[in-house]
Amino acid sequence: MQLPILSTEQLVLRPITEKDTAALFSLFSKEEVTRYMDIDAFSNITEATQIITYFRERWEKQEGMRWAITFKDKDELVGTCGFHHWNKTHYKIELGYDLLPAYWGKGIMTSVIPVALKFVYDELQLNRVEAFVDPLNEASSRLLGRLGFRHEGMLRDAFFEKGKFVDADLYSLLRREYDRETIWQ
Repeated sequence: MQLPILSTEQLVLRPITEKDTAALFSLFSKEEVTRYMDIDAFSNITEATQIITYFRERWEKQEGMRWAITFKDKDELVGTCGFHHWNKTHYKIELGYDLLPAYWGKGIMTSVIPVALKFVYDELQLNRVEAFVDPLNEASSRLLGRLGFRHEGMLRDAFFEKGKFVDADLYSLLRREYDRETIWQ
């Protein structure tokens, strides 16, 4: 099964392909993009090639999915969003997203994440979407709040990243909350 193409009025979520290698390298080579992520900033373009393969394999194994975020009028990757740690037994999945700094604060994630959420709730029939956020990443916390996610608490030393233990704020959005939120949109 092919990862579907999703869209809003101005944006497209499409599968990430080899044509995105340079754009992915540009995205993930920026320290400000990877600061709160569990990966180091890319230093070699082969890392972009490897992550494209990784994203494709996650979808093929039904373990996750990641889309390129592009504008409808310009098919160039400006960020990615998607899901990982797909737990079919418990009907849940984890949300992840990133964006080139030039596009921060322009409402792009506020626009595309609901489309991705609709896919996992309606098509995959999941019940829970989780997001783990570094407590210092205030912009991400605000975004999740705007999207209806609830802060469940902070997990102390939840992950070992970049040589140190880091805390993580846990956010979630349940299907019934999503259904209730979409009634008013």
